Amino acid sequence: HLIAIARFLLNYPFRERIYPVAFEVLIHLAQWGPTALLTDGDVVFQPLKIERSGLFEALSGRVLLYVHKEEELQDIEWRFPADHYVVVDDKIRLLTAMKLKWGDRMTSVFPRQGHYAHAPDVSEYPPADITVEHIADLLQLVPPPVLRKENHS
Repeated sequence: HLIAIARFLLNYPFRERIYPVAFEVLIHLAQWGPTALLTDGDVVFQPLKIERSGLFEALSGRVLLYVHKEEELQDIEWRFPADHYVVVDDKIRLLTAMKLKWGDRMTSVFPRQGHYAHAPDVSEYPPADITVEHIADLLQLVPPPVLRKENHS
């Protein structure tokens, strides 16, 4: 059965599984500053999934894969230096861990879409700075005040 599972995963149509408007959301968020994908997962399977989904190309290769991304903030800062980070993640525990380290240098955004967004432990964590019901709702967001152009003049 392992060969059948491997063939299934290698030939899976990942692009068809991307949330509707996901690429439009990336374009919208890129207006705020450089965008990158921070992910964790299997070192072989996750890159394949990212490439086949079209995310690698959409982000011009700005993809970082970690075992535990919330423990790699120093590396993220080195690779993508910024005064402020906006992190969108459906795992509230990761947003909380990152916010504890980055504090006011980070705006946390929690889309309540996906299986992690409705995990039983979600209520055990403080709310994110911004919560949206669907990924598509990110298209309506404006940059946090710290990222707005009028603050940089």
